[in-house]
Amino acid sequence: MLQTLKIENFALIENLSVDFEKGLNILLGETGSGKSLIFKSLLFVLGAKVDRSTIRSGKDFVRVQALFSDLSQDAISFLSELGYQCDDQLLIVRMLSQDGKNQIRINGMMATTAILKELSPLLVDFYTQHESVDMLNAKNHLTMLDKFAGEDVKKIKEELAGLLQQISLINKKIKALGGDENERARLSSLLKFQYDEIEQAGLEVGEDEKIRERLKVLNNSEKIFNVVSNCEMLLSDNPDSVLNQLQEISSQLGSLSGIEEASAFKERVDSTRYELEDIFEGLVSLKEQTTFDQREFDMLDQRNDLIKSLCRKYGGSIEAVIEFGQNAKQQLDLLEDGEFELEKLEKQKRNVLCKMQELADQLTTVRKQTALTVEKRVENELKELGMKSSTFEVEFDKLEKIGVNGQDDVKFNFSANAGQQARSLAKIASGGELSRFMLAIKNIFAQDGASSTLLFDEIDAGISGETGKIVGQKLKNITSFSQILCITHLPQVAAFGDNFINVSKTEIDGQTFSQANLLQGEEIAKAIARITGGNELSNIALSHAKEMLKSAKDYRPL
Repeated sequence: MLQTLKIENFALIENLSVDFEKGLNILLGETGSGKSLIFKSLLFVLGAKVDRSTIRSGKDFVRVQALFSDLSQDAISFLSELGYQCDDQLLIVRMLSQDGKNQIRINGMMATTAILKELSPLLVDFYTQHESVDMLNAKNHLTMLDKFAGEDVKKIKEELAGLLQQISLINKKIKALGGDENERARLSSLLKFQYDEIEQAGLEVGEDEKIRERLKVLNNSEKIFNVVSNCEMLLSDNPDSVLNQLQEISSQLGSLSGIEEASAFKERVDSTRYELEDIFEGLVSLKEQTTFDQREFDMLDQRNDLIKSLCRKYGGSIEAVIEFGQNAKQQLDLLEDGEFELEKLEKQKRNVLCKMQELADQLTTVRKQTALTVEKRVENELKELGMKSSTFEVEFDKLEKIGVNGQDDVKFNFSANAGQQARSLAKIASGGELSRFMLAIKNIFAQDGASSTLLFDEIDAGISGETGKIVGQKLKNITSFSQILCITHLPQVAAFGDNFINVSKTEIDGQTFSQANLLQGEEIAKAIARITGGNELSNIALSHAKEMLKSAKDYRPL
């Protein structure tokens, strides 16, 4: 519920703080005193678009603070998901400066108008402007009708949800088997091509690295041949070769056989010579391999290109390509062996779809029966509210596909006058008609709304007397589950209030100011008497006001 609203520099309001209570809060005051400005300021703090002309003349900014308490679980969950700390109180502050800067804070943390617009329906229903009434959105009408229908619809929808899950599972299995006949043929052809291409390549793990090394050798064969030939000449058997020189050194050291250190050096020289001889043999082998073979080069180059192509198509490595081919073969075998399984799944799917259609038809039947009851009850409510020629219709359209809500698209249509076709709620022109229609709907659908605060303006337009008393009673009925803020000019409506706020305006030094005061005791009766007597406070009007207050106090909400 809305606990406190603080307003600074909003049009005629310079500085105003209004406290609201549970139940029915009645805003009284002369036309133009600023009652609607209080509603507009609440719209502003909850994300409505306003321009800088709203800022009071001579001021730099407009700022509104709204404190809410007893939040719904939906509102708490929404705020928590966005990271806002919220227990049972919510403070929203919005400020607009003359330079166009817009600042918003929710419980001290920064926010955006987009967040406010999503949060707003969870806090307040505005029955003052068409674009602000969540109930005007046709997307919500099916949910409202289903809630009114109760357990019958709920049970069918639960069964339908279970069948939809079955269909999803069956479709996954069919997809795994290749889908329908055409899809299976296409997939089978693709898998066979992929498997054959990989199989025919005859890949071996590690062969790509060997091929690259061999190509590197062939590409550098001339240089390798020249370098190896030079090294071979230095190690050959000619008299000046390193090996012959080492042989000579070993012989010389061998003549010093009696000297231990000389023997050790001889062993090291011999070891070096043996190592060089091994190197010499290796160089001879390498030289024999470095003969450039154009045919070998072309064959290896083509093989290398093939491996690269397969890796690009089926994986980043030979291992991945081989695994892809194995998987393709498994899928291909499954497709070839899965005809019988696919036929079973298709039959299951047809059976489930048949059951879904039956449930969807049942839903439509229950909803249409419920719609007849709702139409009659809403029209009766409207007649009691003085709209005797009004009509209310629930329009049904059939959707192509069956979903979690069946196959129905539902829209509420309304006409306030005889001879006029019922139209979409969003096209209702009169604010008074809209407010009374919403009041009727709220009495029918009880606690289905998520918001805990309702705002009614112009609800008494075009009515008087006994109808006004009925409007007051129906407002009182709603206060058993929602807080109401209501602007009214009818004493019969006002008398049912629990909290009374008088809005007035004064002129000081050529400037106009709106102000609000909480009325108590005798002041309440006097305010209602002024409505009755046109601001002339007669004893008769005062006595009548007290009688209406007593009668309203004795009323017990349904």
